[in-house]
Amino acid sequence: MNLNESILWLALKDGDTNALFTIYEMLHPDLVRNGRTISGDEEQVKDTINQFFLYLWDKRKSLGDPDNLKSYLIVSFRRRLIYDIKLNHRTISLTEHEYELQPEPTAEELMINDTSVLENQLRIRHAIDKLPDRQKELLMLKYYENLSCEEIAKKTSLRIRTVYNKIHEAIKSLRKDLS
Repeated sequence: MNLNESILWLALKDGDTNALFTIYEMLHPDLVRNGRTISGDEEQVKDTINQFFLYLWDKRKSLGDPDNLKSYLIVSFRRRLIYDIKLNHRTISLTEHEYELQPEPTAEELMINDTSVLENQLRIRHAIDKLPDRQKELLMLKYYENLSCEEIAKKTSLRIRTVYNKIHEAIKSLRKDLS
């Protein structure tokens, strides 16, 4: 965590609302962008961001000191959004079941579904394995470690434009291979 982030984080933990709002403004675009990759419902993403910052404020005294503030908050937010989506889905499902009972899937339907999911996972794994090592590495950093292109560039000693281009080429190649 850089010095400015450390100061902001400590100020937030000490109860400084300006620090909370500064962190909010600093991360809001990244949180919206990350949230859209998980949920297509932009209102839900924005609501979850607001709830997430209220939660941070409420729990500020018990928060730890992360090494990378941005990554820490993005990962925490993503977990919160996934939790909210699952919770919302359960609520909707219960409401729908009040009006219409859905038959339980048969063992055969479950087995077919499991097989198709496994086949899709294998197709994706095979497509990723075909990529050059550098593209695989950049995809892992971008989508599994949630690093920004700027952070990836620093970590890999590549230029930011090169990182963008390599990730774009990898995604283009995956789309072609999977279609």
